Amino acid sequence: MALGGGSARGFAHIGVLKVLEEAGISAGIVAGSSMGAVIGAVYCAGVPLSVLERLATNSRRNLWMDWTFPRMGLVAGDRLEQLLLLLTRRKTFQELERNFAAVACDLCSGEKVVIREGTVARAVRASAAIPGVFRPVTDGEVVLVDGSVVERVPAPTARSMGADVVIAVDVGIYLTNQKPQHLLDVISQSLDILQRDLCRYTLDEADVVIRPQLQEIAPGHFHRAAEAIRAGEEAARKELPHIRKLLCGKEHYAQVT
Repeated sequence: MALGGGSARGFAHIGVLKVLEEAGISAGIVAGSSMGAVIGAVYCAGVPLSVLERLATNSRRNLWMDWTFPRMGLVAGDRLEQLLLLLTRRKTFQELERNFAAVACDLCSGEKVVIREGTVARAVRASAAIPGVFRPVTDGEVVLVDGSVVERVPAPTARSMGADVVIAVDVGIYLTNQKPQHLLDVISQSLDILQRDLCRYTLDEADVVIRPQLQEIAPGHFHRAAEAIRAGEEAARKELPHIRKLLCGKEHYAQVT
């Protein structure tokens, strides 16, 4: 699974994973960028999707938003990291139930950084650090921000991790003359514009692309998590026949060889 970034739209990943789980389809490899890393990490830590759904739909945004003096970002990110430490039970990557990677970007070199070791919560905190909103994560000479800057949907990363079949979830880039309502919308929509062409190339590495319809949900609409989850469920159900056919073909090939 390659779970893409998209702030509040990323709650759609929960719906996609629910449908795949109900169909008996389990991912052995998960790569996530930004919100995709948040959902992917908690999922790989073994937290039931029902618990993740309740948290997304019933919690207030201030559970993970700790506003700070805007030197490097408006949100410190410590609260998000503490929540992730709780949900993942402070697990390292080696302790997860599935092979997981969080994608981030090094502001100093401009390079993609694939994090696959250390504490999961810290890595996800870096992957979700939207530039200008969350304070970057500094590790020595490396300054890490949101993985969506370099790889919005981490299909290439999932492929490089050894995945035979890559199912990507793209929660969308929507430029429909919708006016931004606050700073998160301004920054997220600006990144969307910059990433339009880049996203096409990363999706070339996917065998299946699930695209929930989230045009009415802005990046900052965290209160509409339930709608995003439903959109993820609907999009996944539409792709299920294709996914089953693809997986059956791979299984048959493996048996023959």
